[in-house]
Amino acid sequence: MVLAVLFSEHQKWEEIRMPVGSISSSQDTVGIAVVNYKVPVLESKEEVIENCRHIADFVEGTKGGYPGLDLIVFPEYSTQGFHTTKWNELCTTVPGPETNIFAEACRKNKVWGVFSITGEINPEGNPYNCFILIDDTGKIRMNYHKINPWVPKEPWYPGSETMVVEGPKGLKIGANICYDSNMPEIVRDTVMKGAELVVRIQGYMYPSKEQQIKVASIRAWENLAYFAVANMAGRDKVYSYFGHSNIVNFDGVTLAECGSSPDEVTYAELSISAIRNARKNWTAENHLFNLTHRGYSAVENGAAVCPYSFYQTWVENPEKAKEICEILTRPTPEQEEGRAKETVG
Repeated sequence: MVLAVLFSEHQKWEEIRMPVGSISSSQDTVGIAVVNYKVPVLESKEEVIENCRHIADFVEGTKGGYPGLDLIVFPEYSTQGFHTTKWNELCTTVPGPETNIFAEACRKNKVWGVFSITGEINPEGNPYNCFILIDDTGKIRMNYHKINPWVPKEPWYPGSETMVVEGPKGLKIGANICYDSNMPEIVRDTVMKGAELVVRIQGYMYPSKEQQIKVASIRAWENLAYFAVANMAGRDKVYSYFGHSNIVNFDGVTLAECGSSPDEVTYAELSISAIRNARKNWTAENHLFNLTHRGYSAVENGAAVCPYSFYQTWVENPEKAKEICEILTRPTPEQEEGRAKETVG
């Protein structure tokens, strides 16, 4: 009896282990590559366009090496770089000349791609930091605006909604940009909109390497979701970026990970049936189901009422929620807000 149970559990576990070491994919698996893109140091729009052509060549080369590739992911700031004095000067539109180059690369190589635009011109205020998803026909399928800019250094206007779209082979893809993923609420909201794969593009630097690598596994595990990260590598005039782009299974186990060198690429296959089977059949580890079915072993169908008073306050009275946070931390830093505006002014 015990042996039968152990065999059954082992068999179930084997079903969810993703194939690794392959350069292929199947109808049930999405082949994904994440890139440790070398941080560009750019001073003009002409240099940005030249860098876009280099990214397009990178797409073509990677597809040639990984014939199963369905989705390739480039980091935050990989297009225009991280520049402390030329934010506005290097901004663009979406669609625009940069995304046109990316769209042609995706169409030509029959691959989906995630690209960064920092930033998109915003007629209502400061520019947006954008996650651009382009399909294999060259169509822009998502333009997500970073919800939680990395303050006080980033001047981007905060986005207002999470986004999910159906991606290659029907896998549902959600977007995060860098600091977003430090907020578990953003990832959870993205997953609750249906995301099976959360893609995080980031420009993260030392000394937070260990913390950010752990974040990927934690967010995957607590949301029963694939988690893919593309990070920059190398040094610009401001920071040193640690790379370690990675792809994490929905059980929180890393499937593939780059080192710290610029322009490294790693690849994995993500099974669509495996994640859907896990979400449908897992019990104790099914953190999504258990969130709204609390204590169903004791209460019929489980308790569904939200027990978290802070979230109720945040929805009903945002200013009161802000006041609670400021009591725990500090008042709103007016002088830092001013510096950010001067930076892009």
